[in-house]
Amino acid sequence: MSRRRLLAFAPALVLAAVVAACSRAPGRDARYPRRPPGCPLQITSGLPEVKVWDDIGLVQVDCHLDESEVACLGRLHTEACRMGGDLLYNVPKKALRPVERGMIYRAQVAHTRDVKKADDAPPPPPPPADAGSAPVEPL
Repeated sequence: MSRRRLLAFAPALVLAAVVAACSRAPGRDARYPRRPPGCPLQITSGLPEVKVWDDIGLVQVDCHLDESEVACLGRLHTEACRMGGDLLYNVPKKALRPVERGMIYRAQVAHTRDVKKADDAPPPPPPPADAGSAPVEPL
């Protein structure tokens, strides 16, 4: 292939690489795939009641004031499921009102994590009965 033909294809190859790189969702955690709308969520206005969780990210929905708060919270729920969460926490009791005819709900999305407790691990074996009774020998 001549050099002229190679240079003619170079912009197309660069464009294809840029499109491929931009089409991937940056920061998506493969451990928590998208869940269907209406998935079960634990929703709290404070911190979750579980001991260990992984934060997935911040979710925000902007709604028109003509839309009910229930519908707006439903959209928040749907977005949390789409992000792969099973926890929605720090949900405000009232919507933010940054503009006259709009409201915003913003919360944290997380997913519970299974972790063995330290109590579940077998205890370390007891030291031998004669441990520490021998004289100390310098190295």
